[in-house]
Amino acid sequence: MAAASDMVPMTRKAGVRRHLMLAGMVLLFAIAAGTPDLRAAEAPRSVELVPCTLPGVERPARCGSLGVAENPSAPQGRQLSIGIAVVPAVDRKHDDPIVLLMGGPGESAISAAAGYVQQFASLLQERDLLLVDQRGSGRSGALQCDLAATRDPGVRLKDLFPLDAVESCEQRLRKNADLSQYIYARFADDLEQVRHALDYGPLNLFAGSYGTRAEQVYLRAYPHSVRTAYVGSVVPLDVPTPLTMAKTAQSALDQLAADCAADAACSAAFPNFKDEFRDVFAKLDAGTVRIAVAGHDGTWPLYRGRVAEWLRSMLYHPGDAATLPWTIHRAHQGDWSTMVDGIVAKESDPDFSFGLLFAITCSEDIPFIREADVGPQSQGTFLGDDRVRQQQAACRFWPRATLPPAYRKPVHSSVPALFVTGDHDGGTPLWFTPHVMAGFSQAVEVVARGQGHTDWNACVAGLYEQLVRSGSVVGLRGAACPPVPLPAFKTK
Repeated sequence: MAAASDMVPMTRKAGVRRHLMLAGMVLLFAIAAGTPDLRAAEAPRSVELVPCTLPGVERPARCGSLGVAENPSAPQGRQLSIGIAVVPAVDRKHDDPIVLLMGGPGESAISAAAGYVQQFASLLQERDLLLVDQRGSGRSGALQCDLAATRDPGVRLKDLFPLDAVESCEQRLRKNADLSQYIYARFADDLEQVRHALDYGPLNLFAGSYGTRAEQVYLRAYPHSVRTAYVGSVVPLDVPTPLTMAKTAQSALDQLAADCAADAACSAAFPNFKDEFRDVFAKLDAGTVRIAVAGHDGTWPLYRGRVAEWLRSMLYHPGDAATLPWTIHRAHQGDWSTMVDGIVAKESDPDFSFGLLFAITCSEDIPFIREADVGPQSQGTFLGDDRVRQQQAACRFWPRATLPPAYRKPVHSSVPALFVTGDHDGGTPLWFTPHVMAGFSQAVEVVARGQGHTDWNACVAGLYEQLVRSGSVVGLRGAACPPVPLPAFKTK
């Protein structure tokens, strides 16, 4: 794909001619194939953006929304409002914006604006930042579930996905949403309509974690609508990720133990980290751990699966992981408060849509887990099969979408792509990257040493800026970044 960094912006009239010509071509091809795509054949729409203020963003922004059919096969049915925010370039010279594809799934792009405006400050001198909340998240009809709705500590300290809360949420949401219409294929169509409506050229996609799933789906559906792709901590389309979580987390824990042993302060403070970890989980397995819960009388049992899932989440980033030897030591001594506080703190996030997480994973992941694989993938790990079983149970309440043919097949693309993965990432293992990158003919990989899940540093920032400015990976081949020093371990 030719670089477009030196192209001047197209005039509005030229953009409209392009839209009409593309819409006509799509309609002709669809008729010839005998399977007309009603959405793609629609007349181009426009979006009116008005001045707005984004939380934590000092630069002026413009916000609006685009109406789309919830179900493209029923264009006259229920309509969704897709939330859009644009942080305009200081002096726009290119019509290829940077577009965030958020992870989770369930995170809001617009809510995350402040950090990315700072992160892309140099590139935003000449390019817009386009923020589109995926349908079912943020300003696009968020499918929110209060999983902490139950006030029973016995449930909250046992289940990541309390079944009564999941069932109640599904029953409430289905009254106003067809929950089978919130997969990444629908978001790809929404994003393409937004691109046309705002008269943008090919996009510079920036994705991390589960957002890379959306990125791959969009790349396959609209290959000519992408100029460059940043692929951070990639999640493959053909791997049901809950299945891999146990081994990935165990590998990260083993790395943490090795890092602690090699660190003078950590090894001196916690010389028996591995033994204490085993003892803590033995107590949890025995059911002897009972804790006080604020606002409730008596004591309540703390369960292994809930603790293991929280620990897994703490292994995503070296900064969080560096506190775990101290946390385990405190629990070993009988003080479980740090764990419990961490578990409760992660129960509620107003910007996160658990309903979207279920809508996607219950259609794109859980149905493809083979029972014969669960044991081998979880055996000998501290997480075991608990996360898989929790998510399987939750998905029994959720409707399953019909995926397009070959939806989960690996993507093949010639778009210039920069893959970045951290070697201390407890969320996505290193092997995910070559697995996905095999289908990309113009891609480079950078292993960010000392970094975790979707972590960012100055070196990676420089490489990404080079990718966007040049529209090519030619100058990036063989690129590497120096190791980032690990954060100091918490010892007291």
